[in-house]
Amino acid sequence: MRISSRFFTELVKRHKKTLLMIVITVLITIIIQTILSVWLSNNSEVYLPSIGTIYTFNVEVYGGDLKELNDGQKFLDWGTIYPGMVVNRSFNVKSKSNVDAILIIKPANWTFKDSTNRTINFSSETDYETLVSGFIFTSNSNGTLMHPTETLEVTLTLKVKVSSDFIDALIRNNVKNFSFDIYIDLSKPD
Repeated sequence: MRISSRFFTELVKRHKKTLLMIVITVLITIIIQTILSVWLSNNSEVYLPSIGTIYTFNVEVYGGDLKELNDGQKFLDWGTIYPGMVVNRSFNVKSKSNVDAILIIKPANWTFKDSTNRTINFSSETDYETLVSGFIFTSNSNGTLMHPTETLEVTLTLKVKVSSDFIDALIRNNVKNFSFDIYIDLSKPD
């Protein structure tokens, strides 16, 4: 025990400037991220109203947070979200397959619109990729084996990253809202 405490003391004495710089850097990073998160959540200029249109294959979806248009198209209203937010939406998925199959849920066709509600044509593929990667889409049931006629309650989670690249791409492209499709399918197991 004494050897290790002496070793630790000598290590701190020998490298105290380096250790102090590491501690200061970590503290500054935490403070900047906290200030940025608070500022973004209170700044009315950086918010994104959004919807997710649902497309299904071999399943039926109903209930929960699902909304429906007059033509029968179902969608999720994610509401107005800010960088740093996490939003959950739930609904039921019923298998229409006559065999066991794996539930696959994935987002696609991300569309970003500007303040005039026009779809943004990105001059840089990097900005589009930065924006899409700024959203983390997950499901509590993706990959679940479903039996014929089985029903699951599914929760989808959309998390918006807080990163300077993401915020810069939002501002640079004047993004004011976005939408994406959600594909829900059953796939035969391998």
